[in-house]
Amino acid sequence: MSISKRFICAFVAIAALAAAPVYAQGTTGTIAGRIVDEQGAALPGATVVGKNVETGFTRASNTDAEGVYRLTALPVGTYDITVELSGFTKHEQKGVILNVGQTLDINIPLKLASVQETVTVTGESPIIEASSSSVGGVVDVGRIENMPLNGRQFANLAATIPGVTLGYHSDPTKSTQYSPQIGGGNGRNVNYQIDGGDNNDDTVGGLLQLFPLEAIQEFNFVTSRYKAEYGRSNGGVMNIVTKSGTNSLQGSWFTLFRDTAMNSITETEKTAEAEKQDYRRWQYGGSVGGPIVTDKVHYFAAFERTQQDTFQVVNTLGLFPNLDGIFATPYRENLFTVKGTMNLNPAHYVSVRYGRNSNTQPYGASPTSPPSNWGTSDNEFNSINANYNWVVGGSMLNEMIFQFADFGNFISANSSDPTEIFPNGVTIGQNGNTPQTTQQEKYQFRNDFSWHKGGLGGIGHDFKVGFNYIHEPRLFITFNVATGDFTYNHLTDDVNGPLSTVTRNGGAAEANIPLDQYAFYFQDDWRVTSRVTVNMGLRYDFIDGIQVDQSLNPNYVKVQAAGAAGLLRGIKGMENAGLEPKEDSNNWQPRIGVAWDVRGDGRDVIRAGWGVYQDVGYTNANVLFPAIDATGIGSGVIFNVDNPDGIRNPDGTLYRVGQPTSNIASQNQADPNALPLIGQWLDPLLEMPYTRQTAFGWSHQLAPNMVFTVDFVRNDGRDLNTRPRLNTRPVGDPTAPRRLAFLNLQPNAAGTRAATSFGKSDYTALITGFQRRMTNGLMVTASYTLGDANSTIGTAVDELNANNLQEAELLYDDPRVFGPANRASRHSGTFSAVWQAKGFTVSPIYIFRSPGAVATTRGVDFNRNGENNDLPERAYAFDGFNDDGTAKVKDIGACETWNCSRGAWRSQMNLRVSYGFRLFANARVEAIGEVFNLFNAKNPATFTTSQLSSSFMQPQEFSGDFQNPEQRVGQIGFRFSF
Repeated sequence: MSISKRFICAFVAIAALAAAPVYAQGTTGTIAGRIVDEQGAALPGATVVGKNVETGFTRASNTDAEGVYRLTALPVGTYDITVELSGFTKHEQKGVILNVGQTLDINIPLKLASVQETVTVTGESPIIEASSSSVGGVVDVGRIENMPLNGRQFANLAATIPGVTLGYHSDPTKSTQYSPQIGGGNGRNVNYQIDGGDNNDDTVGGLLQLFPLEAIQEFNFVTSRYKAEYGRSNGGVMNIVTKSGTNSLQGSWFTLFRDTAMNSITETEKTAEAEKQDYRRWQYGGSVGGPIVTDKVHYFAAFERTQQDTFQVVNTLGLFPNLDGIFATPYRENLFTVKGTMNLNPAHYVSVRYGRNSNTQPYGASPTSPPSNWGTSDNEFNSINANYNWVVGGSMLNEMIFQFADFGNFISANSSDPTEIFPNGVTIGQNGNTPQTTQQEKYQFRNDFSWHKGGLGGIGHDFKVGFNYIHEPRLFITFNVATGDFTYNHLTDDVNGPLSTVTRNGGAAEANIPLDQYAFYFQDDWRVTSRVTVNMGLRYDFIDGIQVDQSLNPNYVKVQAAGAAGLLRGIKGMENAGLEPKEDSNNWQPRIGVAWDVRGDGRDVIRAGWGVYQDVGYTNANVLFPAIDATGIGSGVIFNVDNPDGIRNPDGTLYRVGQPTSNIASQNQADPNALPLIGQWLDPLLEMPYTRQTAFGWSHQLAPNMVFTVDFVRNDGRDLNTRPRLNTRPVGDPTAPRRLAFLNLQPNAAGTRAATSFGKSDYTALITGFQRRMTNGLMVTASYTLGDANSTIGTAVDELNANNLQEAELLYDDPRVFGPANRASRHSGTFSAVWQAKGFTVSPIYIFRSPGAVATTRGVDFNRNGENNDLPERAYAFDGFNDDGTAKVKDIGACETWNCSRGAWRSQMNLRVSYGFRLFANARVEAIGEVFNLFNAKNPATFTTSQLSSSFMQPQEFSGDFQNPEQRVGQIGFRFSF
């Protein structure tokens, strides 16, 4: 065991035995403040009691010598606060709403009692949290239940938080799942926590399990400058809490329905001159919860089913008319969760929750790919979460979480036909990523504990320390892709045109990558004065298991030997070759922030901070393919021929699909007699990605129910995991040997490369927001972000570096490869509202983002290095449509960096109108009508990027196509509640 591991294990053991006091907010919140007399003098010894009005949960505190009280680790909900002290009037504050991760500062003055009396105050919670320097916001149950949610995925509402945009999950195995995007990323740089448990996919990144919308209480999305208690993310943290039962029997049932008559024809259907296709979707489910023992034990359960039958029009743009047509894209999903909570006594609270999610959905469907190029993705998720928090004594508290979660995915191949890929996006034959399997098992143990140390005048420290251990014994994948036949890449949009590559795979790929994740932190929220709070913290993360044993990988053995002998000196990207493999262990993350309540009334708060934030490099970004090659079993390329000018037969004619591969066998860069390999290995000193985040901002209370915020955010991403294609030919000499040919790697091709951590990114943004809390039947949120995101990451859908290196000799020192991030937009924003009157609720939400980056290329090997990835001289932008339906293309200047061109604006206006009425007692029915994409925005996407293509910069996809926002779609339904 390494020194780092021994140190971590020792810390975990000591912390667990110590059971030190905690101030836990992973799934809860805190109410704190001072009790004073009418002259502002502290009142020690007062009894302060907080009672949840729905569950009866009660927690009490006595004020200290400075009149300070703290009600810690309160489950989210609405509380009544009662204060009593002999000689003073009893004070009751009703309806205090507490959100997850929130600390409410509520100071209460008591009056001298002349007669027996009680002062009752009914008022809302402070709209600004005056003691936190973090950037983000809370989405509560009011927004969740009243906003139009396409697919009822709660994460959609993250778009109402300033600085957050919305897109589909970049991993096609989760093709129907939306993904919140922040900091220039695509949702994979977010840490998702459900009831304090880890809910992240460690294979491909991003959100793992979904839950019924009826089961979601609220979530807090911290987009920047989060405290040391939060980790494994260099973007943001989404902290989600599920509902619990109450003292009254409550439940719901909903049914939502869509039909062809409610929808518009899609742009793809129009282009293909097809009729509007059938569209039918049922979504139904419900919930029930109540008491088992009043004020003590409660239960809650929820279920949801989605059954959708839609169709995708496929047009191969004249290349394969016999494969054109209209094909079904069925989607089925079941969600279930059940939760029990126990208020053992005012000091002890326990919750246990089980969740299950299963779905089937098409894989790889697109308007330019027939079903032979698709697959079917079958997924199952399970999780068991247990949470126990207790007051150790005084202001000391402990929260412990245990969770088990598993995930299984299988993606089948619809065919084993030869694969052909064209520049205009048309792809036929077996999908290059099928078949494959993913299996994950996680055991998580997390413990957080804290205490308060008071000082004069209510100032003092809130200390918090904790650790998190995730044991993942099974992180298993199979990747037996495209082993049925050959894959052909065309240079032009011509079935008889030249081919740039011909490849074939062999063998059976599988690997298990067990991981252990350790983390511990210390946090001090220091109330320096009554107006100034300093948030200081230090976090450490360590991941064991990334550096797999690669001694059976012939490529790795050769590279290590060459590196040790000094033969790779001067080759950028190979600096660590020959060094002893070592896990990344220098992951100390200091964080500091300050919040200044300018006038001490909570109406103007200025905040600033800086910190280091480490992410977990999901295995598809680094170790997955090296782990397969390290098994020694053999799986990968057995035939690889490439020529950027077109592969040729021995007689000099162009080699074409269907001709014998024996014609070009002499050009094979893979040795058919050697162990078949994917051709990747892991850098022996691979680092985990991290960001340095700087943020400062201002929150101004316009009125008791309205707040305006403005924040400046700067994130510098470093050590991003990439797989750069270093094995190119020297620039200007297409006949020369590849740069690493002297190592005799298998195969000797561009895709044979190391998984490294040399990537970087920068994100700068000005984020503004406005919120009007629900008052007199109206709630409003609005945000606008002006952002700039750049990185060395290429165009790959999984955020890895593709083949963007212009000169491999320069690696990322070349300014041309540091360009706009793949999914970033200069302008983005949202507007949403909920208006309620006379039983009606009207809720619009409008989301927009400016054109994203498009990586256009010349389509020919201009610099003669063996790669068709050369930047064009000019950058272009999509500029609408001509009368004949083709895209207008506008010259926007010189192309100086990767991703220099621009796509199209994307927007969606969704509207929900409902009318609710009481049936009897607490039973209500709500009739619902919703329209998604009300203005029927086309939202062009996935542009043809090769200048050699006849459809250069033409969009391949639109609203209504698979894994795109929908065309105008109507939905009706009802929700019954009691």
